[in-house]
Amino acid sequence: MTIRYRLALVAMFCLFSTSCYKDEFASLHLALQRHEAAIRQIREEFTDGLTLALCSSELRQLLENVQMECAQTDPATPAQCSTKQIKPAIVAADPERKDRFLKLMSHLPHEVVYIADGASGIVPMRAERLERLARRSMLRNTVFLVVSSPELGEAEAQRRALFIDGMLRNWKVPPDKIRRWYYAFPTNKTDIEKKVDLPGLVETKELSRGVWVFRADC
Repeated sequence: MTIRYRLALVAMFCLFSTSCYKDEFASLHLALQRHEAAIRQIREEFTDGLTLALCSSELRQLLENVQMECAQTDPATPAQCSTKQIKPAIVAADPERKDRFLKLMSHLPHEVVYIADGASGIVPMRAERLERLARRSMLRNTVFLVVSSPELGEAEAQRRALFIDGMLRNWKVPPDKIRRWYYAFPTNKTDIEKKVDLPGLVETKELSRGVWVFRADC
């Protein structure tokens, strides 16, 4: 008989009896609290173990450094970070001290979406892939980095990032798990290792219009 079942039986007995077993009820309630605390501890240890396996120490440090520069002040609003706040952490994390953003980040689970000037939608294949990434079970410390380059202007970078931000929220990603990075990083085709990350036939060929969405479990 489980603790919860026994607790329910005692509670029901108390409703119909003038001699309620208070000591037993209290004992069972305490046992249930300990049981739930043990489960929480196991979950935290499991999450910490996965974090060590999924994120390198360099990447964890990078995210911590950026987070210190642009900490989230309102849980209902994703944190926003600029090139000035992000670049020192990127350079520090790169052994060659170069701005190799995609080289450092592309091993993380990610998707890239190319949004043309004035576009209000994306190709179905990109939406399907992004939704799969967003709907995967999240850990306690999972974050989604929405990276949009301001090379074509800050307003345009924000428009693209907000568009993707809205899609993630529609798929039930909490705002406090989203980080909007407005980061100007040099990009050419040789920096993009996966063919699927290159623009498709019906997408804009301007690489700077790509919004990169990285899932980091750090």
